[in-house]
Amino acid sequence: MVDGRGQRVEEPLDRRHGGGHDRGRDTDDIRADYLACYDGDRFAESMRYARRYPEELPVLAGLLPQITVINGRHDRVVPLANAEFLDERQPTSRLVIIDAGHFVWEEARAKYASAVLDSITGNWP
Repeated sequence: MVDGRGQRVEEPLDRRHGGGHDRGRDTDDIRADYLACYDGDRFAESMRYARRYPEELPVLAGLLPQITVINGRHDRVVPLANAEFLDERQPTSRLVIIDAGHFVWEEARAKYASAVLDSITGNWP
């Protein structure tokens, strides 16, 4: 599928599955995949990673020419204040706030995809 700018984007799930897919099954598959990401000590490791942000942000600023921070406005897992914290400390960042919760890439697919494509193509406002 191609968007209005001629960029290739993934088709919505209902088109890929002939319009008759089982949303309940999709939700179960997504949840199982999400939970598998936290097998073993992965959750604890992800918390250690997040806690190191203050020390590692200067390194990040030197590595990446442009940074896009995407956050759901209603995210109760990673509050918007975290995204604002990152954005304020990165000289070449852009903060994109999408009207969604924690699973912004699932809840607002089109807006999320647009923000990612804009970051890749350098089409920043």
